Amino acid sequence: MTALFDQLNAVRRAVVWGRLREKSHQPPVGHHSFAQHDTIVLAISERDPKSAYQAMYDHLMTVRDNLLRARSSAE
Repeated sequence: MTALFDQLNAVRRAVVWGRLREKSHQPPVGHHSFAQHDTIVLAISERDPKSAYQAMYDHLMTVRDNLLRARSSAE
């Protein structure tokens, strides 16, 4: 019974993850977050903590705003 249960769970997980992959969409090549990521990486590579902090903060606020906007339009 345990082996059967494990096998059923494996199939169920594969089906669920397959559906999630089908629904996932990648952002377009010029998506704004790529530029934001580049800004974060550049500030870190230049060892500029203030700029890295600000770039990360700006990015997180953009993500937050986009999520809230998407949530509002879905309701």
